[in-house]
This record gives sequence, structure tokens and C-alpha cells, in this order.
Amino acid sequence: MQAKPEPGRSYTTGAEEIEERVLQLSMARGLDEVFAIVREGARPLIGADGVTFILRDGDKCHYAEEDAISPLWKGMRFPMQNCVSGWSMLNRQPAIIEDIYADPRVPHEAYRPTFVKSMVMMPVRRDDPVAAIGAYWSYRHLATEAELRILQRLANAAAVAITNVGLINELKRAQQETEQAKDAIIMALGSLAETRDNETGNHVLRTQRYVRALADAARHRAPYSAQLDDETIAVIFKSAPLHDIGKVGIPDRVLLKPGRLSAREYAIMKSHVEIGHAAIANAARHLGACTPFFEIAQEIALSHHERWDGAGYPQGLAGDAIPLSGRLMAIADVYDALVSVRVYKDAIPHADAVEIIRSEAGRQFDPGLVDVFLEIADEFEAIHRRFADDPETRPRA
Repeated sequence: MQAKPEPGRSYTTGAEEIEERVLQLSMARGLDEVFAIVREGARPLIGADGVTFILRDGDKCHYAEEDAISPLWKGMRFPMQNCVSGWSMLNRQPAIIEDIYADPRVPHEAYRPTFVKSMVMMPVRRDDPVAAIGAYWSYRHLATEAELRILQRLANAAAVAITNVGLINELKRAQQETEQAKDAIIMALGSLAETRDNETGNHVLRTQRYVRALADAARHRAPYSAQLDDETIAVIFKSAPLHDIGKVGIPDRVLLKPGRLSAREYAIMKSHVEIGHAAIANAARHLGACTPFFEIAQEIALSHHERWDGAGYPQGLAGDAIPLSGRLMAIADVYDALVSVRVYKDAIPHADAVEIIRSEAGRQFDPGLVDVFLEIADEFEAIHRRFADDPETRPRA
């Protein structure tokens, strides 16, 4: 005896429909997709009055999804020992029950308010069940071999889908951990260079955030909008800590000199941009690919001391010939140098630093970016206060 179809619902056991559901499960990329495929596909295939998808959650059965003629237990959790799905998973075999009130495995009181008279519970992943698929009938019914085969096909496909979802999630976690480790290494390398002439190394934290704030604001105006999207800004932010990595190659007698540098010493100091560029380029060669991260990191390291009027170093680039990433970093780097204490200078007030940058528009700095800077100068000040070198001036979290 088979269940009568609900109005508008078509019941079929066609091979094409079964294969379609199996294919859909094989392509699922999340548990919600697995639930939806079973919910929408199982009842039409076997003619049951209800279908549930139960996840093993420690020592409990979690009734995660259902499709039934009236509500069953969606969202509820029961001890493994107290439900048929738990029995099926613990014993690694299907429970085929023609009369639920004649079977001691069924918690009769839990079923009395429901329509269920007969059922099948099929474990998902027989060797090590992680879930179960339940099928229910509103009348006394012994599941046929054909119905059991369909449920088994769905259970097998769901097992593969859950395994795939687990692997995808593990891959995502591994990628996130790799990204976090890469970011930590980049920050450590940048700080290593900065701590040689800056006690805390917070300069790299501040300039990284200045650059992002400036790029975020610039992206909404021409001509910068065409060059600054989410991905590019993210890469600039990640690579910014390496802007002065070349300082590791500068002797202490030059880097830490409190007085004015001689012409020879200044030439040595300027070489840090080429040292940094070469170090990053060498890392890219070892990797065997020049990714956007390495490209922008090299740009910033080499060009952040170029000037808009062409009087900068090392290449004497002018105007738009200077990479945008370098022009952004130039403002961030100079602002932080002005408002921070260094071995060779005292800090100046924020307002004075803003006026200096304003006065250098069209000479040292890209005038369009200076306009953007002036609009968000308060954000720069807030960043400097948040990541102040002196712990006593740092605001409490």
C-alpha cells in the first residue's frame, strides 16, 4: 500500500529523479544544502508522509530538518538512547518498523501526538554514522525493498556530501590560518625594521591604518576610483608594513644618528628603499610567482619617498608616474614621522602636521590625495592616539 499524494505533490521512483538528487548531494557545499535536497527530494521519491534529517551531535540526536504533513521534531535534540535515530546510528543499521506501538525501540509517548504509524530510520555513513534519514507513514506500512534502496542511495549520497562539506570547511580553516600566519609574519618583519629606530614599532600599525583610511576615502573620487577596489585596498593594507623593510640593511651609525646626516650618510639612508625592494623581489622569485601582494609591496618599498615634483628618490619619478600605492604611503609615512618622537626629533602637534602636508600639495605629495587627507585628518589623529608609542597615552580598550 502506498501513500496518496498530497495535492500538487508528485510521487515517483523514477531513476532519473533519484540520480538527480544524488548528483545534487554530491555538489552540495554546505549542510543547509544537504538538508534542503533531502527535505525536497526524499518524500516524492518514496511516497512517505514525512521525512527527517537527523545529525549526531555528541550523545544527542539533533532533528535538523523535516518535511512532513504535520510538524514532528525539527530543531529538537534527544539523547541517543531515547530515539530510534540514535538506535540506528549506534547499531549502524536501519530500523524498519511496521507498527511503532509494537516496537520497544520507539518512545511511544513522544510519537502519540504525531501522525506516525510506521517508519524507517536509515543511518548515514554506515561504518561511522554521523546522521540518519527518517521516513514516516501515517498508516501501517512495511517499507518495500525499492523504498529501502532509495533511502539507502540518499543516505550514501548524504554521507559523501557531509564528508565533502567537512573537507571544504577544513580547507577554509586552513586557508584562514595560512592567511593569519602570513599577516603575522609580514607584521613581524615590518616591526623588525622599525624597532631599530622606533622603540615600540607601532609605526607599522599606524601607517598601515592611515593608508587604508586614505585609500578608502580616495576610492570615491576620480581618478583614484578606477584603481582602488576592495581587493586592491586589502592588498595595500597587508603590504604596507613592509614599506621600510630595507632599514634592516642600514648601519646603526646612520640610522640612529641623532644629528644631521652628511651627504654620504644620507645616500646610505636613501638606499633602504632599494634594499627593501630587492628583498621583496627576491622573496617573489623564491615563490615562483609575483602575486598582487608582492607587486604592491615592491611598489610601496621602492616609491614611497618619490615626490610629486620629481625631486624624490630613488628614481626621481614625478606625478602619476609614481605608483598610487607609493603616493598613499608617502602621506601616511610623513604624517606619522611628523607627529611621532624619533631619535633625531621631537613630535609636533597634529594640527601642525596637517598644515605641513597641506603646504606640500603639488610638491612633495599628490595634490588630489592631500585634498582627501584634509577631509579625513581627524581619522589620522585618532589612529595615532589609538596606537601611540607611549603606553601612558594609549586609550584604554
